[in-house]
Parts: sequence; C-alpha cells; structure tokens
Amino acid sequence: MTYHPASTHGAPPAKFPSSRPDRFAGWRLAEELETPMRDGIVLRADLYLPEGCARAPVILIRQPYGRATPSMAFRQTGSFWARKGYACVVQDVRGKFSSEGVFDPMVHEVEDGFDTVTWISRQPWCDGRVGMWGESYYGFTSLAAAVASPPALLCIAPGDIASDRHKIWFRQGAFLLNTVGPWAIAMDAPEYAAVDRVDSWHLPLVEMARAAGHEGRYFRNLVEHADDPLWWAKRSIRDRLERIRIPVLLWSGWYDNYTSGLLDDFAALEHASPRPESVHLLIGPWDHESSSEHTDRAVCVKLPPTGAYRWDSYQGFFDRYLMGLDNGFGEAGKVAYFTIGADRWQERRELAAGGEPADTLLSQVRRRSLARGTDHRGVAGPLSLRSGRSRRRDRGPQLLGPLQRPGRSPRDRDAPRCALLYDGAPDAGLRADRPDHGGSPRRMSAADTDFTIALIDLFEDGTANQIQDGIIRAAYRDDPYRPTPLIPGQVYAYAIELAGTSYVVKAGHRLRVDISSSCFDRYDRNLNTGARFGHGVEIRVAEQAIHHSADHPSHILLPLMGANQ
Repeated sequence: MTYHPASTHGAPPAKFPSSRPDRFAGWRLAEELETPMRDGIVLRADLYLPEGCARAPVILIRQPYGRATPSMAFRQTGSFWARKGYACVVQDVRGKFSSEGVFDPMVHEVEDGFDTVTWISRQPWCDGRVGMWGESYYGFTSLAAAVASPPALLCIAPGDIASDRHKIWFRQGAFLLNTVGPWAIAMDAPEYAAVDRVDSWHLPLVEMARAAGHEGRYFRNLVEHADDPLWWAKRSIRDRLERIRIPVLLWSGWYDNYTSGLLDDFAALEHASPRPESVHLLIGPWDHESSSEHTDRAVCVKLPPTGAYRWDSYQGFFDRYLMGLDNGFGEAGKVAYFTIGADRWQERRELAAGGEPADTLLSQVRRRSLARGTDHRGVAGPLSLRSGRSRRRDRGPQLLGPLQRPGRSPRDRDAPRCALLYDGAPDAGLRADRPDHGGSPRRMSAADTDFTIALIDLFEDGTANQIQDGIIRAAYRDDPYRPTPLIPGQVYAYAIELAGTSYVVKAGHRLRVDISSSCFDRYDRNLNTGARFGHGVEIRVAEQAIHHSADHPSHILLPLMGANQ
C-alpha cells in the first residue's frame, strides 16, 4: 500500500498474503454508505461483507486517501477482511473525496471516530462489535476513536503512526521535509493536489507550496506554527492515551519514520491499560511504504518474505479480541519483532532495552574525514565539518522512507561530501538492539546548525548498510518548541537520538558511525543563520568541530547482544 500516488511502487498485490484459511469464499460490496456526524456533516464509505453472512463484527478504516484510489488497495483490504469473516467499512474522513466538510488534519478525528463507530454498531449488518485498523493517518484515526471510548469499539490495530506528530515531523528540531512537505501540500485539496512541481530547494520554505502553484494552506500553517505548542496540542492525542482501555496492537517497521514515537506510545499504553498483557507490539523490517516487501531488501540486506506473518498477526489479534476466539494470540509473547540479518521473528513477553549497553568513545576508533580523505586515528583534538552549501539535484518530491532512496550507492563514494567516518574493528558477530544515542561535544561558528549521525554496517566488500540514523538541530537542543541560538565558539554537548532496531552485524563486518551536518532533502536545510523557521533565504557556511578529548569525549551508546541471542 502507498499513502500517495506520487510514491514509487508497482501495482498493489491482487491479494494480501495469509497462511490462515479463509472463512468465506466470496464477498460483496455496498457503496456510498452515508454516516451523519453530530454537526450534520455526512461522511461516506464502502462496506465489504462476507458472501452469505448477514451480520458480522466490523473492522473500520477511516482514511483521507480515497476509498476508491487504486494505489491505496482498499478493495484488497476490504475483501481480505470479508473473506476472514468480518465486515469492513472504508470511510473517507471529513473533507476528503466523497465526504462533506473541510479537512483539517487530526482536528476532528476523535469526535468523528466516536460518531462513526456508534452509527456502525446500530446497523443491521453489524453484530454490535467494532474494531479499527489502519496505518499512518488511518492509524491515527484508530487511536483518536479509542480515546473517545465508544462502547462498541472493542480493539484497535494502528500502525506506522505516533500520537505526537510534532515530535516525529520535527525530529529533534529538524523538519521531515521530503515526506511531510509533499504530503501536507497534497492533502490541501478535496482529493489530491499535484506535487510534481514542488521544489524542495525553494526558499523561503514557507512559500514552497505557492511556488508550485498551490495555496498550500495547511503546509503554510504547520510551518508558521512549528514552534507553537498550543497549535500542536489541538492536533495531538499524546496527553489522552491513558483513556484507551481496550486491547491494542501497535505495529511498524524498524525503518519507519514513526517508530520511535510508536515505541513511546506502546510504553504509555502498557502503563495505562488495566490489562497490559492486551497491549501488543509488532515490528518488521519495513519502512513507511513497506518497500522491503516489494524489493526483498532492508537497504542492502536480503530478506525472506514477511507479508504473511504481518497479515496473520493482524488477523490473530482481531480473531482474539474482536471475534472472541480463544486462539492463543500473544501467548508466546505480546511483543514480536524481526531481527534483520538473522532472518527470524523474535517473540517476547516485553520489549526489553537490549543487551549490555556498550559505550564506545569515538576517539578510540579509526577516524576519517571523507572530504579530505585523511585518517585521523590517534588525533586527540577536534575534527572539522562544514555545512551550508549543497549541490542541487533535481529529483522532484519523494514520499519515501530510508529503504527507498533511489540512485544512492551504499558505498563510501556517495556518502555526504563533508562527513566524518568512524570505523570499528571487524566484529565476531553481534546483535544491536534498540540503539540509544550518540553523544558529542561540538563547537560551531554559526547561530544554528544541524548534526546527523548514521550507524552503519560496513560489509567486507565495502558496502555500507544503514542500520539507523538521527539528527539534531542545535537551536532546539533544550526545547522542541523554543529555539535558543548558539554562541559561536562555545562547546556544546548533544545527545542525538537513534530509533530502535534489532540487527545482526555478521562476523567480519565492521560497525561505522558517520557524522555530518545535513541530510537534505530528507530533512530541510539548516541555513545556519538562526532565522525564524521557514522564513530565511540567506545561507551561511558554518564550521563545526567534533571533540574527542578527555574533557569533551564523543561516544555512541549501543545495547549489544551475542548474534545467537
């Protein structure tokens, strides 16, 4: 599935994979269901029913991408659930496609979710039981409806989403440009606004939509309110998660943009639930577009098929909590995750933090400046980076995850032109579980700048496979909503967060840490001036120094386990 037609995938599969037998051979479709909201707005939906079944438990999907959009594969999704014995309702949310009203992302989903679930529960084809499923925005609508607690909603399975979108969209202060930018512009229309003319190089950023010929109301609003916690609070449900008291299956992939926030939500739901054993977690080797199921790769690592395990897990969850079957779902462990490189699923009773944390000082490993081709091993002083100049490459807008960066070689020659590379010794084989962070004292010459970090599996043939990455915008080092300028020349310490993973580094491979000062256009450019976000046009070159002395050590903290654990 894809969340926008601009994403680069082939045709969706005719059927989703499953190792479980169908309960019904056929299904039927009823279109144009009309559901009134409390304010009189009418939302429209399609209904998929098992052939020959008059009443069934219902799986509801509330989404803004068009129930009839072929690339969204809702026909395949609805028929999948109908064959498994469920009715499935696919609804266009307020203001999108066939539904009335104005789409204001994330604002109306709590109330509209409650009203829709309640209406469905009273229909003759519903047996009174409702569950919700969805990824990305329609994962958010699942969480939002559960916050409202309609009595008929028995369980939800939201994926690739987090309750606090600001934390994900502005990752430690850096704006997730090549995903959120085109999405926000595309969504600012009853169906889709075209994004083929969107230029991620345009300055000021706040005018990027207008430069492409669009009003860009929503994109402009989120840029203008980037530092406004009250605006984002209206669009977040993070402070209301404790209201969710029903069983939940959270799911995502190690390379998805939302995984770190989803793991936070998992911990919060576990803590708040009266039955924490009913809060489940599924994490595969996927990104936001599940591109590894199209490419059979996690970046460069070959993968076995994972689709059937995913869809069997969804069904197992709903069979237990919605259909009420005693099927043993989750008895082996309520947490299931895929270990990349070991080609196996792990099932655990809890999400552990991993093995013993290995705190590696970057001064103790081989250091190279890619721009100069110099080996700095044994040098105790700081190493330099420069940011503020990028070469333009006209690739157009890309709604992609880390697994889908086309035309990008995994070898050293295509790493950032100005980067510091820290190479470890060959490993005897180990597993990295949920890397914590990289910490570095750094000195800058500008009022603001970015630092990026990438944890790399360096193959014996020189292939560099990304395990995880992170970024921090220096001005937001202390507060995600209140930028504080840097004092040029002063040394600052930064903790750059890495998202979780479960990854085997094979014998003979090396672990490498790459540090740079930009990851454009995945994230927006830091203009290094300290100007208000989205409004600057001047670009300054910034000089940064990474320190390695005893007084200012740089390090990376990794929970490591033996490869066979």
